[in-house]
Amino acid sequence: MTKQKNSTIKYLLYGCVFTALLSCNNAEKKSDNTSIPVEKVETSDTYKIKASDTKIDWTAYKFTERVGVSGTFDDFYVAPKTTTGTIGTILLNAKVSINAMSVNSGNDIRDPKLKESFFEVFHTNLITGEILKTNQDEGVLELTMNNKTNEIPFKYTLKTDTIFMDTTIDLEKWDGEEAITSLNKVCYDLHKGTDGISKLWPDVKVTIKLPVAKQ
Repeated sequence: MTKQKNSTIKYLLYGCVFTALLSCNNAEKKSDNTSIPVEKVETSDTYKIKASDTKIDWTAYKFTERVGVSGTFDDFYVAPKTTTGTIGTILLNAKVSINAMSVNSGNDIRDPKLKESFFEVFHTNLITGEILKTNQDEGVLELTMNNKTNEIPFKYTLKTDTIFMDTTIDLEKWDGEEAITSLNKVCYDLHKGTDGISKLWPDVKVTIKLPVAKQ
């Protein structure tokens, strides 16, 4: 998929989506204890989307003790109904498209395994979605991957000048078991925890960071 450079549509979501991105090394996710002020999302306040620094982050989990492994996607876009308005208005009916082959875990050895052993087995080069509903600080996203469509809830909060959209994707709802098994096979020893069990979890946390400016 050709990466869109038009700043109007290089925003959030997928994400979506997202999606099942499981690690093939032993690096553990470090906790970030930095406190970020959270503001109440007022339904009457209006904002304008800022194209720069929009990002989709994902966190998958390995080991029985659930160690997080994080990454992002480099190629995605969303087509919003409007770029100015209340947060709910901006998000409602926005359509998203994520190039799954642009997955970026920050590891050149791991990323080809995610593409070949997960996404190709998952029959997913492109993840698409549409926000169907918004209500103050929560909404519903329709997400399509592996030739299957499901609706999932998400939460959104305002932190300084960025909207954080959070959701958790259960890959089993998209028949992702075969792809998870495939990835675990090529990363079997690297996914063993202290108990000696090789484990990949089916849930993936996704956070979309959408910069905005209050009007």
